Amino acid sequence: MGLQPCFLLRYKTGRNFLLKLFIRQLCVAKVLRRDKQELIFNEVNIQMIDRRLQELLFAKRIDSYELSKEACERLKSHGINAFDRSEGETPYYIDLPRLSGSNVKEHFESIASHLSKPYLQIIGRLSSLPEMPKSWKLLPGWTAYTKNSYFRVDCPPDEVLVFDTEVLVNEGHAPAIAVAASPDFWYLWVSPRLLSSMRLSKSVIADDLIRFYPDGSPLSPPKCIIGHFVSYDRARILEEYMVEPTGLRFLDTMSLHICVSGLTSTQRNLKLASDKHLYNNKLWKDFVAEHNSRSGSNDPESLDWIKGASLNSLLDVFKFYCQKEPYQNKDLRSLFEKGSKRDVIDNFQALVTYCANDVIMTFETFQILWKLYQERFPHPATFYGLLEMGSMYLPINSSWIDFQERANQSYDDLNKKQKMLLQRLAEDALQRHNGSDRRWYRELIPKPMKDNYKGGPALITAQMKLAPKLLRLCWKGLPLHYDQILKWGTLIPGRVPKPIGDPRYYEQSQSDESPRRQILPAFKVTKMSAAGPDELIFPYREYLQYWMKEMEERLCGVNSRTAFEARSNPDPRDDVLLGELRRSVELMPLDLDTVKRLISSLKKISDGSRGEQVNSKAKGALFWENKNRYETNNSVRWTSASRRKKLRRSATDTINPEIPTCWFCPLPNEAGTGLPVGSPLSKSFQVHIASGRLYSSPAAGGSEDRYADQILHDHIRASFWQSYSKRVIALRKGTVPCGRRYGAILPQVIAAGTISRRAVEPLWLTASNADPERLGSEIKALVQAPPGFCFVGADVDSQEMWIASLIGDSVVGFQGNTFMQHFEIYYSGTPYGWMTLEGSKAKGTDLHTKTANLIGIKRNEAKVLNYARLYGSGLEFTKHLLSKFQSNLRPEEASLKAEKLMRATKGRRVPVDMGEGWKGEAEIKYIWKDGTESCVFNALEAIARSPEPRTPVLGAQITRTLTPKVVKDDVSSLLRCIFHDFNTSGMKAAFEKLHHLLCLFTRWVFIFFLHLFFVKFLPSRINWVVQSSAVDYLHCLLVFMAWLIKKYNLCARLCISIHDEVRYLCDQRCTDQIALALQVHRLPFCLSYYDNYKLPFPLLFFQISNLLTRALFAFQLGMHDLPESVAYFSSVEIDTCLRKDPLNDCKTPSNPDGLEVTYNIPKGRSLTITEIIERTGGAMEPFDNEACESATNASQSA
Repeated sequence: MGLQPCFLLRYKTGRNFLLKLFIRQLCVAKVLRRDKQELIFNEVNIQMIDRRLQELLFAKRIDSYELSKEACERLKSHGINAFDRSEGETPYYIDLPRLSGSNVKEHFESIASHLSKPYLQIIGRLSSLPEMPKSWKLLPGWTAYTKNSYFRVDCPPDEVLVFDTEVLVNEGHAPAIAVAASPDFWYLWVSPRLLSSMRLSKSVIADDLIRFYPDGSPLSPPKCIIGHFVSYDRARILEEYMVEPTGLRFLDTMSLHICVSGLTSTQRNLKLASDKHLYNNKLWKDFVAEHNSRSGSNDPESLDWIKGASLNSLLDVFKFYCQKEPYQNKDLRSLFEKGSKRDVIDNFQALVTYCANDVIMTFETFQILWKLYQERFPHPATFYGLLEMGSMYLPINSSWIDFQERANQSYDDLNKKQKMLLQRLAEDALQRHNGSDRRWYRELIPKPMKDNYKGGPALITAQMKLAPKLLRLCWKGLPLHYDQILKWGTLIPGRVPKPIGDPRYYEQSQSDESPRRQILPAFKVTKMSAAGPDELIFPYREYLQYWMKEMEERLCGVNSRTAFEARSNPDPRDDVLLGELRRSVELMPLDLDTVKRLISSLKKISDGSRGEQVNSKAKGALFWENKNRYETNNSVRWTSASRRKKLRRSATDTINPEIPTCWFCPLPNEAGTGLPVGSPLSKSFQVHIASGRLYSSPAAGGSEDRYADQILHDHIRASFWQSYSKRVIALRKGTVPCGRRYGAILPQVIAAGTISRRAVEPLWLTASNADPERLGSEIKALVQAPPGFCFVGADVDSQEMWIASLIGDSVVGFQGNTFMQHFEIYYSGTPYGWMTLEGSKAKGTDLHTKTANLIGIKRNEAKVLNYARLYGSGLEFTKHLLSKFQSNLRPEEASLKAEKLMRATKGRRVPVDMGEGWKGEAEIKYIWKDGTESCVFNALEAIARSPEPRTPVLGAQITRTLTPKVVKDDVSSLLRCIFHDFNTSGMKAAFEKLHHLLCLFTRWVFIFFLHLFFVKFLPSRINWVVQSSAVDYLHCLLVFMAWLIKKYNLCARLCISIHDEVRYLCDQRCTDQIALALQVHRLPFCLSYYDNYKLPFPLLFFQISNLLTRALFAFQLGMHDLPESVAYFSSVEIDTCLRKDPLNDCKTPSNPDGLEVTYNIPKGRSLTITEIIERTGGAMEPFDNEACESATNASQSA
């Protein structure tokens, strides 16, 4: 046959395996040229998956659907043409592994139980702990303790342990002592560093870490370690840094607590205020005032959820669940934080007992929490997903240290450059101060406090209050102003001025035709000559330029009168405000025609307004910026007494008494409306600098001074590393063990860190992707696979949007069979689901493009609005985002756009008479109608308002602090809880609640409040439904991946999961054989050596897992089919480093040459489902480890 010698060698070493590969490759063409399946479209012309897969997954074959003209007409009313069928392609077919059951649900429950069973069994054996030893021995390594004796051990042999470590902060990140307890023994580990006479290095080596497996023993036997914030302890365990995955898993009591009784961010702040008795706290007073005005109660103790909640620390959680005081001595804690090695040895017994008491408190807390967790999260997949999320692993090499040095050097260079440019600006300001100005002007400038001020500026940084002034920062055309109380904001011209001797109302050398000709006030001024150009330097010049265009646009705009007339409750300040505006127009330097037109516009606006008694104390406020002034409908909005009081008070709150001609308008604060802004150069303002809302005004005289622009640009570039550098440094010493080229980072993840059970971690789960303008943002790409391994992963396309659309579509049935048909008369169809499944960006039919076209914004901005609405945001937040996106958008225009968007998407709220059938059921009596998302939000609110909200797929229950029964801010939900008690707690409890309710309200007041109540925590529950269901999706995906890895004996482990993104670390050896076979037989799609990174089997694992997960979600929601458009990942990425886009070279200010040049990291690959099927034939095969090793060795030797 003329075979080459290298082929003969390879054929010998892996004969059987390669023969099978050869046969399968010959069959690939046959697989790809499979018989064309008849395309199946559902009721609204959405293509469904292959019928063989549909029958296998749902155990109910559906051969055809009848087009629903009624549903298509509904979609057409929303601008969606579902009558035209798109040109579909033959659906993909993958030869799925044998399922353990008749459908995907039975299979999933079987494999989830199988995977979680070993850990559930060993946890079940942890019923009690032995008595804690009275004394401890100062011996290096592990020592086991029984009741009356002790003995040395290599490692604890027990399968389940409660564990805690302590670190000497001043001596580095290595553990100093650790205590573990099992049902039979107590264990103490003492660091050899503690007993060493040598001076300790802060570098960590392998011998400094704690072992849990003896040398030479297999790492696969399952073990479970329980701790509070256990990922901190995990980072001190040696086996966790090995590439080979172990059977060791970690169960975090903090995560269990957050799942069971976690708090929202607002609740957490209120809880802190309550615990510390900070009842003068603004947030607390606002919340209690609003609560009391609705409920009629003035007792803060009546807020049950506060009494039934806890913060997340071990001490707080122990007190909350065990109802007793902690065993700890807080003074001992400071020895670990500030003490030395000698302090630990001198206080050894007390410090070990302190650590052991942590173990006891963790165990006692776990005993109570574990029962609650199993009741509220009964599915084994939820438990297994929690364990998997606690085993994240990020491999690195020596490039990690190089990256930190480069980023730090670049950051230092930018800082030096910023200081130099600021000094130049300060020197320019000093020169103007020392110049030959008019005497009267120089007398206005405060004299320096120090005599040596001529020595030149020094120690100036961008964080100083002086910096924004030196940079001449403006916000939307107005210069920034700093007030000691109000902090940073702008001064809006408009109050009645007092221009006697004030140069800002004069200009020199203006022609008669100029719109800014000199205007003399009605009274005599004492200044003899008009102001010169030096007297009109920043900021006065900016005020004039701003005012000329601002008054015309605001008062002559088409929306001004409409907004004024549409307000439902005219304010007593209206006449005062309009009067001040009229007097301001008369005195500002505008041409006479403009003044007349503006005055005429003011009269037109005020005509027809109802007369109200003028509040003489009101001295002016921003009428046009008052977001609570306007209502687009004619309904009367209920306003609490505290809110009305706040509205009256705000007239004087915005006044800066030191500047009598202006109103003070604070800069927007992301933390909350009205909160002061400490620095306009903080991180939250980077987006405003980039968009041009916050900018540097040109220097006086029109000089081309670019210093300020350079400083702002450099400030944006340095912001990322400024925020994240400390977190990175904290990882540096504990990652790459001393003397080794390869190491790992163990992210300190709280596996369920929010009430929606999302993972929380300060660096890796929040860091942005590589950005050319962000120094250090290539950080993720410096996580590199060790030799012989690579990363395989994918992003779930529109995960949360698809889940929400699926929940909505389950009511009327687009993605499968119809169900709950008795509700259909109240819904306007599911255009949201159609746009999610079938919408096309190119055709302009996807959700984001249609939203952008509806209100005239960019598609990326529409995407933010769509997700914010899905998470429960309402009209006010929509207006806030619109104003943020478009700096020139007027408040009244933002209101009109927001209302238009809400009407088109959520629709309008209409009442529905549910009759007698809704008692005790999770149904709603007010529903959304006539919007593209009405069906979705009705379904989401139905879950959120139920007595015990649970996710529809895995049945995860909401945290106890958000259940309607506890929060009691939604009367309709409370009434359902009453009827729910008929079935759970008996008649007596229900009648007592009902009697109490009827005593508080008559029937008509009750109905009134049902309609008008602002449900404070309902948006949080809606957000929980969506995000917690997305966590269910992740857990299902992890379970399917773990099953496939185990079934096919693949060497792979979870690397990281960032919400909708999953990455696995996989062995490359199986790829070597496939690449070898392709090269020998010279197939048309022969791979290059680099294409070894195209791991066919792991790629197919991802696609199979995604298909099964999507099918499971559909099945759990009563559907028996799945659209082709969501069945598979759009692509699966293969790479040697961790980056979002495998083709991105990640060029940043700290990495200007890119990854390939600087770190020798080649580009990765992104493969579609078509390419994956081409390389695998659409079928799986077990990984032959021995054959791969022999083939790889032969390939390397050849």
